[in-house]
Amino acid sequence: MKNFLTKNIFGDAGKTFSALFLTALFLLGLAHWLSSFRLGDIPMSIADWPKEKQYCLVLKQALEECRIPYFISQAVNKTDMFLGQPETMVSPQILLLKFLTPGQFMCVNIALFYFLGFLGLLLVRKKFKLTLLAFTALFLLLNFNGYIVSRMGVGHTQWFSVFLLPFFVLFTLELEAGKRTYAAALKIALLLFFILLQGGFHLYVWCLFFLAVLLLADLKKWKGPALAITASALLSAFRLLPAAVAFAGKSNTGSKGYPSVTSFFEALLVPRDCNYELYKGAFGWFEYNLFVDLTGFILLAWFGVFTGIMILLNKQKERSPALQAVPLKGIYLASLVTLFFTFDRFYGVFGFIPFFNSQSAALRMIIVPFTFISVFAAVRFDSFLRILKKGYTRALCAGGVLLLAGSLVENAGLWKIKRLEALMPPSGLIDLSLKIVDNTHTYYMEAVKTGYLISLLALLLALAALFFMRRHSRQK
Repeated sequence: MKNFLTKNIFGDAGKTFSALFLTALFLLGLAHWLSSFRLGDIPMSIADWPKEKQYCLVLKQALEECRIPYFISQAVNKTDMFLGQPETMVSPQILLLKFLTPGQFMCVNIALFYFLGFLGLLLVRKKFKLTLLAFTALFLLLNFNGYIVSRMGVGHTQWFSVFLLPFFVLFTLELEAGKRTYAAALKIALLLFFILLQGGFHLYVWCLFFLAVLLLADLKKWKGPALAITASALLSAFRLLPAAVAFAGKSNTGSKGYPSVTSFFEALLVPRDCNYELYKGAFGWFEYNLFVDLTGFILLAWFGVFTGIMILLNKQKERSPALQAVPLKGIYLASLVTLFFTFDRFYGVFGFIPFFNSQSAALRMIIVPFTFISVFAAVRFDSFLRILKKGYTRALCAGGVLLLAGSLVENAGLWKIKRLEALMPPSGLIDLSLKIVDNTHTYYMEAVKTGYLISLLALLLALAALFFMRRHSRQK
């Protein structure tokens, strides 16, 4: 029995054991999210939940009355142009709102994105041939870190798209590998298009920012990132053109971030709840929260950061064959630059760039480099596990992952919606009587129609290009 578990947990697991283990892991995670969202019985009265409820009710009205929600009865986020709000959802699953309450819809949606995110993690596992223990560590870091659990609790439903970041990591690594550059660029663009369909505008901007830095990090490889950015802009015209009209002349310059390095490490290491105030006038702690506990921090710092630096400096060899095939210098540089701009007010220099100037809290984009470093850490942790021979060292590693699970689950409990409803005051963000109204604005309405037409044509071209690229590669 001991040898069986050792082989399956620390080595290449058998198909049956893997399937059972991964199914159990998935169901445990799903149970957490369904419990946190109270199976759809969400009062939606605190923090950002009222705004999300109203978005759902507007979409529900549009479906029931078969109306295009061009305008709403009062401004939200500085505009009454509903389709000019890039954080609203226009994905096909909004059809469910005809049959579900807003709370039930949000519960179904979190389950959907958790499922898609798990598929992305399985692809990461397949690419890097991760042991079950290394995969579990990655699963915990990307599904239960403080960033995700706190934002889900306060109603940042646009952040559901964060579960899709493993796909962004995979496609970016494929882009950097340089073997299927154009196909990888189109995959990234299609992923960002899907993210915008979900209202994940902020994540879209952060990914573009990362790609722009990646382009500048190695100008010899400029074609891949440039194609991804250009194709993404065309695919995203259905959101960007209406938003450009709706928010013309409006920006969030002087974006706030982590006020110090100390606060950054505090966000990683110290569990806090919604009552904690970093300083007078600061954001709520959910904006800073990145909790991974000491065990997760050691995993990320040693295998993700320190080992990566040593490899880039040629002081150490990369053990993972899959990582050996990818030049990581550009990705590490892009991660470092993105991290730099998550600190207080530095991001304000982008106040003149459309869409980039929409970020009032630049520290939010920390999740992009965090995901890359988490994947690298898990892959190198996997390589480390495979060379362990002593039983006590294996037990120590397994115990560390169990400690990580315990601390992350405990912290997640602090941010469950039921608890927050008891601790946080009701939000006065928006009037719940918001309705679709008739209005006219020629430029805006033309921008909506033109944007959707451009995106549709770009989508057809991108899918056709990917189809012919794949067919051509098979014929070789």
